[in-house]
Amino acid sequence: MSASPSRPGRGALRLAGLTAMAMACSLLVAPAALAAGPTPAPSAKASDVAAQRALAACDPSGTTSTDSALAAQLNGSLKAKMKGYMSAYRVSCARMVVKAVRDRGFNLRAAVIAITTTIVESSIDNISEELDHDSLGLFQQRASWGTVSQRLNPDWATNAFLKKMQSKYPDEKWLTAPIGEICQAVQVSAYPDRYQPQAGDAKIIVDAIVASQAPPDPIDYGVLDFTLSDSFDSNTNTRPVIK
Repeated sequence: MSASPSRPGRGALRLAGLTAMAMACSLLVAPAALAAGPTPAPSAKASDVAAQRALAACDPSGTTSTDSALAAQLNGSLKAKMKGYMSAYRVSCARMVVKAVRDRGFNLRAAVIAITTTIVESSIDNISEELDHDSLGLFQQRASWGTVSQRLNPDWATNAFLKKMQSKYPDEKWLTAPIGEICQAVQVSAYPDRYQPQAGDAKIIVDAIVASQAPPDPIDYGVLDFTLSDSFDSNTNTRPVIK
């Protein structure tokens, strides 16, 4: 008679059971772990107001205390995209755009049109990295507009914008055409309706910058009456007195 096969011990059975359970759990958990993987961070867009991106200076001399004060003022008065997002840097960029318009001798409506465009395109940031194809700068101008250094120069970029605006609206027709329409004609955006809603805030920004740069009113001293007052101590010590 052949010997009967030996039975596995309790320890071996327990080990086999634990192994089977571990394998079953791994099959259940693995798909869930794969599904719960990290979500890629969304890429920054030039138009995102809070996105982190590489920036170039707008004013070579940097920002000023007036820029900081205007940023605080504007954050309480703007009503659209830039409300709460103005900074001394962004004010300095807007200031350089306004300066380019005034240096060209244009009506300040041109500054409102230009600032409206920068609000939509770059959130008034002089973006120095290519986030949308090869676009750069405040106006997100493509490489066909000019060199990298030109497009990152607010004065050059603003004048390039104004030049194209004039070509689209000769005989100063840009003085009366809707601002959003003008911005779209220059930029040829895939989202033409984005500009007009920002025009009101652009005017507030331009008005604040212009007001901060206005020369102080001459001091009015009124009419000055002079009399001579003799010192009681000396007949020669006579001095004028302003009343």
